[in-house]
Amino acid sequence: MIGTATAAEWWAHALGFGLLAALACGAVLIAVEFLAPYAFLDDYPEDIRRAAPEPSPGQKLAGRIGGILFVLALLGGVGGVTWSWGATHLGAGFFELSLMALVVSVLFALFDILVVDWLVICTWRPRRLVYPGTEDCEGWGDYRFHVDEQLRPRALAVLVGSSALIGAAVWWLA
Repeated sequence: MIGTATAAEWWAHALGFGLLAALACGAVLIAVEFLAPYAFLDDYPEDIRRAAPEPSPGQKLAGRIGGILFVLALLGGVGGVTWSWGATHLGAGFFELSLMALVVSVLFALFDILVVDWLVICTWRPRRLVYPGTEDCEGWGDYRFHVDEQLRPRALAVLVGSSALIGAAVWWLA
């Protein structure tokens, strides 16, 4: 039993609503990738970053705005799923809520790797996402790079730390 609910109810909420949140956040990420491609240039392999032309001031601004919108969508998605559990299960504790946020965050990370990185970027590689001068870069097909980036200690610390912060905020506010 987790707090005031059964484990099955908890997992159904985390996986069901978490998957919906991951899909919604993934859709925002894909939209930002297409509308402001320079938003995530630093998240590409080294050869692509080196070969890509310097973004114009307008592209930099669009990238910043797109990046902020994506982060807000991600925090809203993870926070929303966690909040909806905390608001309907008033006995939910900090650990339970933080774990809920972590499960939703991991679902999004899996969507990011499998759909955004591997399917859209590495496999389909739409022309709109390919920076001029990077067409022949080997990094476009580097599937492992994206997994390695997600598993870096800093990325894992952000995943766990942000989940704990969201769990704490919901626990305190709900």
